[in-house]
Amino acid sequence: MNIFLKSAGKQEGTPCVSNMVQLGDFFYLSGQTGLGETIQEQTITAINKVIDVLSNYGLQLHHVVKFTVYLKNIEDKDAFLNTFKNFVDEPFPAAENATVCIEGLGVNTLRHEEQMQQSGCSHDCSSCGGGCH
Repeated sequence: MNIFLKSAGKQEGTPCVSNMVQLGDFFYLSGQTGLGETIQEQTITAINKVIDVLSNYGLQLHHVVKFTVYLKNIEDKDAFLNTFKNFVDEPFPAAENATVCIEGLGVNTLRHEEQMQQSGCSHDCSSCGGGCH
């Protein structure tokens, strides 16, 4: 088990999906779905769920550096943005009117890997790469 990994509990109604996972200072928020009849109602309930999950760690929306939003109907985009803008501050996301959008997410764990290798070295040296036990 990774000692840097923490979970903010399971999503309601799912057997194996965490609401949020934290690794060191990085956190990964699972998708929160909205309730209601309109895109505005669903946006408000989904963002309130996000706020609730973040609050489990004492965090707020301004701690989120990136949102990924999936809309069932792209024609709801303007209505979504007009509601969502009430919850976020500048700088806003940057993929407006894109033909293609590709995103990536990763964690640079090299510093932690090096520390783990060095802590496993019985000769207290760094030249072996932690491989001597």
